[in-house]
Amino acid sequence: MNEFTESNQAEEVVKLPFNDRKHIPTRPEIDLLLGMLPAIELKRFEDQIILREEKINWSMYWYESSAGWGYRASFKSHVLVVLHFYKGYFTATVSIPLASEHAYLEARELTPAFHQYFAKGKLAPKAKFVTCRIWKRKDVEALLSLMERKLQELRAK
Repeated sequence: MNEFTESNQAEEVVKLPFNDRKHIPTRPEIDLLLGMLPAIELKRFEDQIILREEKINWSMYWYESSAGWGYRASFKSHVLVVLHFYKGYFTATVSIPLASEHAYLEARELTPAFHQYFAKGKLAPKAKFVTCRIWKRKDVEALLSLMERKLQELRAK
């Protein structure tokens, strides 16, 4: 068992200063909170997204005190993914169109954990919001496969 088992998933680490609206977190603060390996995976994720699409716009965005600051990637005025940071991992929230959810689930890079994240996603009228925990390379690979599909759909609009 690793340190991020089901029993630990209910525990959310206080994200100060990340839930202080007056203080936008800096990259060194984010990296310090994440720790070395998750910080490396965050950087790799950012680099891989930019290699796939140069016009990605990254920005910090306030998501109310319960969620705090999120690191948001946008493309063509659409939100691609929102990242939130915790001690030892980060989460990625992606909106998946209900009409094409099956196509997203077919990505070969998806791990069993990602299939569970899909099952627990929050439904909206036309989309499902899927939040995934990211802390190792295979998680980033799975997330990148979702991002490729999402980028394909947004480029077609």
